[in-house]
Amino acid sequence: MDTAAFSLITPDQTYGLLALFLGLAAFGFWSEKTKLGQLLSGVILVILAGLTLSNLRVIPFAAEFYDVVWSYAVPLAIPLLLFRADLRRILPVAGPMLITFVIATLGTIGGVVAGYHLIDLGPQAAKIASTLGASWIGGSMNFAATSRALDLDDGTLISAMAAADNVGGTLFLLLIVTLPMMAGVRKFFPSPIMDAADAAKAEPVADEAETEDGDAHIHLFDLAMLLGLSALCCFLGFLTANFLGGIGEAADMEWLANFSSYGMLFLTLYALVIANVFTKPMERLQGDFQLGMFFMYVFFGVMGAGADVVLMIDTALPVFGFVGIMATVHLLVVLTATKIFKVDLAEAMLVSNAVALGPATAAAQAAAQGWRTLVTPAVMLGVLGYASATFIGVALSQWLAG
Repeated sequence: MDTAAFSLITPDQTYGLLALFLGLAAFGFWSEKTKLGQLLSGVILVILAGLTLSNLRVIPFAAEFYDVVWSYAVPLAIPLLLFRADLRRILPVAGPMLITFVIATLGTIGGVVAGYHLIDLGPQAAKIASTLGASWIGGSMNFAATSRALDLDDGTLISAMAAADNVGGTLFLLLIVTLPMMAGVRKFFPSPIMDAADAAKAEPVADEAETEDGDAHIHLFDLAMLLGLSALCCFLGFLTANFLGGIGEAADMEWLANFSSYGMLFLTLYALVIANVFTKPMERLQGDFQLGMFFMYVFFGVMGAGADVVLMIDTALPVFGFVGIMATVHLLVVLTATKIFKVDLAEAMLVSNAVALGPATAAAQAAAQGWRTLVTPAVMLGVLGYASATFIGVALSQWLAG
């Protein structure tokens, strides 16, 4: 018997589901300003809220509305979150931290390979490992993009992955914020940047992080243009994927035929082209990140709603183990490189943050700990992770499966 039929809001009540998930998105944004939201993150709270509501039978585990979110909201969010990825600005601003970024990314890839061989993730192990790896090189948008590109559409499995990903990320953030405060760590990993920050504790920290977030007045023209450009990227991305896939099928070339499922990769490519060819016009448009995150919060609510807790437990425990191994290998590689190449510990922790968690948390850490000069590079490197992680995740899946 279909358990979805017993929910208070039934699968065919689309407006009821729309109202609820828009409310969850609003709750997610509001929660970021609360102590609990800052501790756990709005993403985790939205996922937990969706999960709770579905398991209490308020909403169904599956509905056509959920498919719409997967098919349209997520693809539209990806370009919106990439329209600031000006690669010409990223490379000069990041400077020597770019080398550490590459090392940290390789550390995550090494963690993915180690976790893949040490933990039994089931028949879709390569897809699970690669999707989580993409998330820990970029962020939640890459989690969504890679899982969709790899046709990983099991709601219970994805919810378990998202829970392990976000809880593991929260614990990892606490660790890399705490490490620089330990006297033994500071003695083993010298940091002139931290020493200077400690000496200037009484000075106010420049509110650079807020300007990076783009909290400017948002106009309807900007929103319309951004949505239109995002839709154009999606149209061209899926059109290109289907075109190449059709050629592959006609020519009986299996590797080319597989491109039909890589629409997410191509729409990412088109978004990067717009960001780098039309940099000045894109900088004048405001609200891209906020609009993209709005779509992503709706998506996270849907992910949580698809989780049947009883079925999820068996899947989640191995995934938690995988995330733990991946994070451990990543951090060990970063700390080893920090010691060998004499990288400043502050730079190393921020790069690790930017790679594993994204630009927002990296900028917040830099501002909060007084590393003023590192706020912008942290954001730029986090965006570079966004721009590259989906490609790396798909390539990893092909490599591990082969």
